[in-house]
Amino acid sequence: MARLKQLLEFVRRRKKLVGFFTIIALVIFFVTMRQVYHYSETSEFCASCHEMKIHYDSFKASKHHNEHVENCHACHVGPGLKGYAHAKLSDGTHDSIMHAFQAYSDGSFIEVAEDSLEIINDNCVHCHSEGFTKDKSHIEFATKSNKHGGTVGTLLNRLVCTDCHLGVVHPHMPGDLFKAYAGRKIKPFGTYEETDCLACHKLATPKTVKEWTRGVHAVKGVTCISCHGNDHRAIVKKRGYVSASVCGECHQNQFVEFRESAHYKGHPVATSSPFDVISTRLLNIPGCKDCHKMSLVSESDRIGGSCNACHTSHEFSVAQAKAYDACEKCHIGGPDHAQLKTGEGSVFGKVLKLRNQGIITKELVTCQSCHGPNKSHNFSKVSIPQDINVLLFGGYGYVKAPAEHR
Repeated sequence: MARLKQLLEFVRRRKKLVGFFTIIALVIFFVTMRQVYHYSETSEFCASCHEMKIHYDSFKASKHHNEHVENCHACHVGPGLKGYAHAKLSDGTHDSIMHAFQAYSDGSFIEVAEDSLEIINDNCVHCHSEGFTKDKSHIEFATKSNKHGGTVGTLLNRLVCTDCHLGVVHPHMPGDLFKAYAGRKIKPFGTYEETDCLACHKLATPKTVKEWTRGVHAVKGVTCISCHGNDHRAIVKKRGYVSASVCGECHQNQFVEFRESAHYKGHPVATSSPFDVISTRLLNIPGCKDCHKMSLVSESDRIGGSCNACHTSHEFSVAQAKAYDACEKCHIGGPDHAQLKTGEGSVFGKVLKLRNQGIITKELVTCQSCHGPNKSHNFSKVSIPQDINVLLFGGYGYVKAPAEHR
């Protein structure tokens, strides 16, 4: 109490001096606060925490990092004092507390709060309504659309920008961040690295990743991007379709031989009338595409052809393509018009008879034993090996193969 009285007495006697230093202190305080405020508005301030640096690096790599989107606030802060207060007092405070308690030290990542998603989407609409869009009608169309035509309470379950375009502003993310995509079944749009593909698809399509890792492509360094490209928007548009011409960039001989085969030339596969031919590009009859996809044509690729009809995705195993049932699944197990002759006098009939008698195994004599000799992918070429000739016909050397299996 005595010291307080002494202090008050000092202030009373030195009013001018105390007032001067008080003004200096206030000026320094407000200047400092102004600098802190402006610094807090920058993306560098957001990225000063290691948890946010992931998002910042991703933002810098996107097309949204331009003169129109100068910093994080352009998307994450709403308009006016209310928007600023919400960003700082709600999101900012939450993230700061989580950082202080090292909540993200286990590798987890910061997610946008549900009440902040509306702010982000409103900023998307506001910015792109100002003219920063190629198709102005798209925004109007999207804002009137529903996710599934349903309702949440009394409100329509509206479609928002981030439902489809979650990966536009942050396209390059490390593994953990892809949980958001895989969990919500959202297809991210952007360009990616090989590690990004594996990080996301280990969660979204683990079976596919396991098949690839078991295959020879993984061993030889043929990655997702090697076949599908790195633009996920284009991949989604093509539904992951990879044509034979892409495979042919590496497997040139096989592709050239395949183009000469009847399998590749099987585009017209069904006729509903003498004047109407349905091709594999349009055909959607259950059970037909399973076999006729060898000559499949996509809108994105006029050359056509599909190697994974025999070398099934994503192992692309040579052993699978050489298996006895690789051809039989279409030519024996398929529809009537695909059936091979199995009568006693036919070539395949003799093979079946020997199999049933236990003289030969299914793997000993296969279609590929005679069709496509010397690893040729033109299965119209036929050459009967000597041992099979002896086994089936009781002769020696090579004989001319019959035109049909009968």
